[in-house]
Amino acid sequence: LIAILAIAIFLTIGCTTVFGPAICGIDRSSSGAKYAGTTEKAPERHAHYVQSGAPAAYRGRRNPFKATIGNVVEGARLYDLRCAVCHGVMGIGDGEAGQKLTVPPADLGASLAQPLHGDDYFLWTIADGGGQFGTDMPLFRSDLSEGEIWKILTFMRAAFAESGAASATNGEAPR
Repeated sequence: LIAILAIAIFLTIGCTTVFGPAICGIDRSSSGAKYAGTTEKAPERHAHYVQSGAPAAYRGRRNPFKATIGNVVEGARLYDLRCAVCHGVMGIGDGEAGQKLTVPPADLGASLAQPLHGDDYFLWTIADGGGQFGTDMPLFRSDLSEGEIWKILTFMRAAFAESGAASATNGEAPR
């Protein structure tokens, strides 16, 4: 019972609160290249979204696709082709190409577990990329149809959201 309570407290307050950023693998170097959380890599997008919401073209948009087997499988195929190289197979930001980036890719599970971020946030993030926020996230609106982006989000919610719930409890935001 004590061990379960200790784990629950750890998950609630987060690794950095208990052990500090160095032990938890967080680099708070003066270069500013890496930021303070497992999901927060470039907090500018999150701050913009909190202050202003998504840009008008995306604001309030909701995923029209249900999490059917066909939609999730198609989303998984597209994710593997376009996203896994940086975000990794499990969406935690550990893809081969992502490891070489100055600002590492977001932990998608923890990002999806953030109750603040709606579908419009993820559509905007995938479609417009991260150039305006200083990250290497490419814009995909030229390469993927909106339906394909929604199917990727359908897959990510089905595959990653639950795994990121524990990471999101420490109050950190995605890029």
